[in-house]
Amino acid sequence: MRKDGRISNRDLARAIDVNEATIRSRIRKLETSHTMRIVAMLDLATAGYEFVAPVGIDVKGRPASEVADDLARIEGVMTVVIVIGPHDIEIQIAARTREELDHILTDIVSKIPGVSRLAPGLAMRVVKYESTWVPFA
Repeated sequence: MRKDGRISNRDLARAIDVNEATIRSRIRKLETSHTMRIVAMLDLATAGYEFVAPVGIDVKGRPASEVADDLARIEGVMTVVIVIGPHDIEIQIAARTREELDHILTDIVSKIPGVSRLAPGLAMRVVKYESTWVPFA
């Protein structure tokens, strides 16, 4: 399923030599237990997002969790993580143009109360992008 998310239950059952009902039952159990979700994944480059920027954010005068909640509501912000390290929060922004990225950083993110400093980077080439959290055997 990881290689082909649209594989049918019948083809998957054939590939691992089990009954199709077994596949349906196992998938349902994994979904019900929140162990697995079947979702569509956006290919950023194909969707026209030419700029991906990781941004470290320093927070002052306000809880990082409140700032993070505000950041999470911004269109174009793909991830928001409260971290331990050189910054309080790290976000990842996807933008179609350099101007859009500039607008998000300069006019929106930097104006959020509590944001004291931005440390943006720019992804020049994505070598690996893997959204899986745990390897399945």
